[in-house]
Amino acid sequence: MAIVKHAYDATLHNKGTVGQRGGCSWHGERACREQPTSSYETPNGMMAACPRGERQIEDLYGPPAAG
Repeated sequence: MAIVKHAYDATLHNKGTVGQRGGCSWHGERACREQPTSSYETPNGMMAACPRGERQIEDLYGPPAAG
């Protein structure tokens, strides 16, 4: 499955999730204090990612399609 990258948008994330609250859901609230810069549609669901998380997601899943 291809991933899709969006500019970070809290409204893309499910209510009550780390991504919806403005945190990096790729690393988790306790492990990452950086603000997310992107929202990704991944095989594991919507992920909010900080800049470091963006690189890790793209290394894992490959280059994203534009969202």
